[in-house]
Amino acid sequence: MMQRICFLSFLFWMCIGAVFAQSGKNEVIRSKTLFQTNSHYDPRIAIAVDAVVMHQHANDPTRLIDSWQDHGFAVGRMFFADSDAGNIYWTGNWDGKEYPGDVERRQDGQVVKCANVRPYMLPTEGWIRFLEENTIRSLDAGAIAILPEEPLAHVFTGYEESFKDLWRQRYDIPWRGQHEDAETRWLTAQLKNELYIKLEKRLADKTLQYAREHSKELGFILPIHSIYSNIAAQLVAPLGTSVNLNGVDGYIGQIWTGPVNWALGHYDAPDKSFFASAYTLYDYFTQLTVESDKKLWLLVDPVEDNPAHTWAEFTEWYKHCIAAMLLMEDVDSYEIMPWPDRIFLPGYQTGGSTPAPEEYRITILSVTQVLQEIPKGGYWESGGRSESSRQSEKIGIAVSDTLMWQRHEGPWLQGMYGMLLPLIGQGIPVSSCILERSADQRYMSRFNMIVLSYEDFKPLDVSWHENLVEWVKQGGKLILLSSEPDELDHCPNMWWQKAGFTSAREHLLSLLSSQGTRKDWILGKGRVTQLDVSSRKIARSDKIRQEYLTSLGHTMWPNYEALPSLYGPGTFALRRGPFLVAHAESQPFNKEGLWIDVFDPALKVIDRIKLDPGQSGLYRNIKKQVQGTKPIVLHTTHRLMEQELIKGRLRFLVRGPAETPAVARVFFPKKEQPKVTATDAKGKHVKVAIKTDPDSNTTLLKFPNHPEGITVEIHE
Repeated sequence: MMQRICFLSFLFWMCIGAVFAQSGKNEVIRSKTLFQTNSHYDPRIAIAVDAVVMHQHANDPTRLIDSWQDHGFAVGRMFFADSDAGNIYWTGNWDGKEYPGDVERRQDGQVVKCANVRPYMLPTEGWIRFLEENTIRSLDAGAIAILPEEPLAHVFTGYEESFKDLWRQRYDIPWRGQHEDAETRWLTAQLKNELYIKLEKRLADKTLQYAREHSKELGFILPIHSIYSNIAAQLVAPLGTSVNLNGVDGYIGQIWTGPVNWALGHYDAPDKSFFASAYTLYDYFTQLTVESDKKLWLLVDPVEDNPAHTWAEFTEWYKHCIAAMLLMEDVDSYEIMPWPDRIFLPGYQTGGSTPAPEEYRITILSVTQVLQEIPKGGYWESGGRSESSRQSEKIGIAVSDTLMWQRHEGPWLQGMYGMLLPLIGQGIPVSSCILERSADQRYMSRFNMIVLSYEDFKPLDVSWHENLVEWVKQGGKLILLSSEPDELDHCPNMWWQKAGFTSAREHLLSLLSSQGTRKDWILGKGRVTQLDVSSRKIARSDKIRQEYLTSLGHTMWPNYEALPSLYGPGTFALRRGPFLVAHAESQPFNKEGLWIDVFDPALKVIDRIKLDPGQSGLYRNIKKQVQGTKPIVLHTTHRLMEQELIKGRLRFLVRGPAETPAVARVFFPKKEQPKVTATDAKGKHVKVAIKTDPDSNTTLLKFPNHPEGITVEIHE
């Protein structure tokens, strides 16, 4: 037996290595799960994902990349696109020339730094060439994908000397500071957006050039932040404006508890919730890539940068983020965490001290197993696409990158979150509708209704209005919220002013065949409704919120005269394969069955799901399996590599990080406690704790984990 297990382990690693060696790009771009680290290979963080992203700022990352590749992992290279890690470029350590005019500066001339250690950069020609060199160095070191992280800039800067020169070249007018007026703020943000698009294109082209010259398949992925967390941090970045860039294979949607809470801090409402904010951020990324050829990995972080938070807080937020993320049925690829080091290794201040509590680490690995398995698509059991046809309509809230360009008053997300979060509170899976994609008919056809307010952003191009009009004529329902022309509307250089209109909204109404003061009319196969409601006031007034929901309901279903408002169950529940993702937002959620509670470190078996408002859950349906006559692995903590049943003997192999126990829930049809043996890759026996649950006729196993695998055999 020992020789057989050793041979199987050797064969497994040989096969994995052969796949990695042959497939190149496929093992990163096609990966279902990955994580990022700046550490050499360490068995304590060797989670069995499909790929690892090396995020380390050494001039030569070869040894770091090799340390993971030597253990069978496909490796990509991530580096900051927005800041000078190590202060190499701007201080003259790159080419002997200092670049003080290329760092972002506030109005008072102070350098803007990340974590007070590295300056944020303006994408000048010099900075782009520096990153191009970093790209080549990474590929020479063996990386098979390039990930320039956070291509973004601050909208409150623009006082750097290099930017002033670029301003004059771009606009052919004297430079002005973004603080002076609304138009200058817009122009400053627009130029920074264009500069980062240029940076992304240059790095993508450099990666493609290297691939051609070396006959390799390489990947190029953009790790980015959500538009709503960018607003909270006063950042500008090409998001919707980057969707048509050639050479970009996909995005990593970077979300963790920090941005969720930052965005929520810029929204004033009595019933706001962490889950709703997380749902909105995850949905935005989904809308960037759905119905396109670009791939999306959604990121979840079991912790965050702020060490003042506790492990109890992290545990609660993690559950909400997982639920919100897995309710995105169009996505099935994930960055399971950044920096596993600060969860699984000692020496960090995260949560008070590290490693994280064992139970939390087990829960994280239990969830990671779900992320390895969960399929795309699903069936809504509450909210959204349920059996009720009236709840199958998809509602979009229009948004554009220019939301980051416009100066906002009061809570900065009061308008956008005011339109989104009341619907999420009703249990309705509303989505952002990205207007940069308005020409894409496949994407636009996903929406039956679009709500549009120009209080907080403006259209970048007249074609967006033309696309919206065509969408309405094809059967869409458009609701226009009220907005008084603001300072930006009145700027003479805006395209609608040049076309002779006092505001962007007035131009759109002219194309929608508006006549006089009509509030509701048919256009082609669709419908247009004007609603005298300000998006910024929805959250603060029960009366206005009810008017908003009622109008949406009557527009969506005009034949239901008695329908008081757009309503939902106040919960979310989505079946995806064997899994049920659930969240109770404003109402309790209950469901009978036989389930494993994935969030429970003991993988508890329950016969009823009970969630109170404000709770999230993730469950595996095991009813069919435990009614059978054959032994089977029901759920494990990361990662079930294989299982087989031979003459009544169940054998399975799991892989996971060292020093965090593996937990497995198994079904064995015999009433008596089964005999269990476990061996590591070298054939050495490991101790297994066994606990049988007679109510469910299942058995819980707990044993030491190891990256090379633990083989477990169960027999009579």
